Amino acid sequence: MAAMLGMLALAGGQSMAAEQGQLPVRSNKEVTVPAQIAFTSNQQLFLLDLQDKNGAPKPITKDGLAEIVGWSGDGQWLLFVKYKGADRYSAPGYLWLVRADGSGAVQLDDRPVTGVPKWSPKRNQVAYIVNAGSSEQPRGVLVLKEVRDNGEVAAGAATPAAFFDFTWMPDGEAILTSTEAGKNRPMTFVLQNLAGQPLATYPLAEPPNVEEGIYALAATGMNVSPDGQLVAYYVRYNAASLSADGVPIQLFNLKQPAKKPIEPGTGLAYPQWLSWTANSQQLAFIDGTDRMATQNKHLKLANRDGKVVSASPADSVDTYPVWTAKPPYTLFFSRGKATNYAFDPKKVMVPGQRIWARDANGAEQPWTKGAEQTADYYPSPSPDGSKLLFLRLDRAEHGSLFYQADGKESELVKGITGDIGYYANYLPEWIAVYWNS
Repeated sequence: MAAMLGMLALAGGQSMAAEQGQLPVRSNKEVTVPAQIAFTSNQQLFLLDLQDKNGAPKPITKDGLAEIVGWSGDGQWLLFVKYKGADRYSAPGYLWLVRADGSGAVQLDDRPVTGVPKWSPKRNQVAYIVNAGSSEQPRGVLVLKEVRDNGEVAAGAATPAAFFDFTWMPDGEAILTSTEAGKNRPMTFVLQNLAGQPLATYPLAEPPNVEEGIYALAATGMNVSPDGQLVAYYVRYNAASLSADGVPIQLFNLKQPAKKPIEPGTGLAYPQWLSWTANSQQLAFIDGTDRMATQNKHLKLANRDGKVVSASPADSVDTYPVWTAKPPYTLFFSRGKATNYAFDPKKVMVPGQRIWARDANGAEQPWTKGAEQTADYYPSPSPDGSKLLFLRLDRAEHGSLFYQADGKESELVKGITGDIGYYANYLPEWIAVYWNS
């Protein structure tokens, strides 16, 4: 668990220069979108139903710092972490739940949460880790809770979190965990049921030679293909600084565990930079070393056998690959011209960065248009890809929600703010979109 806490510190962002400006406003009430959005502004959380012409951003928090976790699979609930301090480090964060209409906000646990909570892919059930010990002697516990339609929260299993990272299996019936390597102990996947009992164990490599000092420690950022067979993940080293500059990306076949993992590339260990098609045939990932998210980051695609196609010009920088949910699958991503990392609060980090789309035939084109002094992030396509919501920044930590449909762009909400993240990775995300069916 200490390694997990260290991982969180590594993945943290720059200190945010909070803009205590005006409240966010809906700038266009004529354009409606069949979607709900959560976003942050001045470190606080807001919700907005974009289908309601008369709707206005509804504040959910009023103090501390709010961090979006994500929508439940049916869009009824939003999870978020609320920190009592002005940043993620001076005070602990606690897990909260709120209805899509902004009502019924409730704190799910009175213990500080660590790592990233995760919704079940099949039901309104959340898995998260809390520190049941102290800051000096942390003791991680994996907690499962189910949120019922009436808002009642039913507690499930609580088991020791004796692992480095975890993710749900696509069927929602099991959880895949990763355990650390050590002397005479290989880096391993362990499949466990919802009661915490192990179902299967998958060694990923031979035990390391720990006497050499630096070695592969554990899998993290796991992303299981929708068919439940392949796992894409990053391999952390036992050195935080080395891991921060890029780690191996691997593919492991749970149905053929005797085969060695395939290594399609190297990248920064952000789960948001791994994305499977709904039919499990292609993995999109961001390849590239060094911790700067403004340069040397290139979109690549791997098939199930690990064969890689590069889909990025040498002078570009790519982030946030997101597939449409329905076929033919289109891949949306952010692309700009690579630039040296240089933070200026009055300027965007990657000038001229736009949202691009790659169709099923491999053709790519910019999907959004904007001034060179702006940059587009967080592509959120509708299930069929005909509509797009995204964030357009006009300064490093300030921007607006935009909507694109039928070739026309509309600004919907002004005054969205957040943190540039760790060397401009812009994580955690400032917005979370749920498209209504």
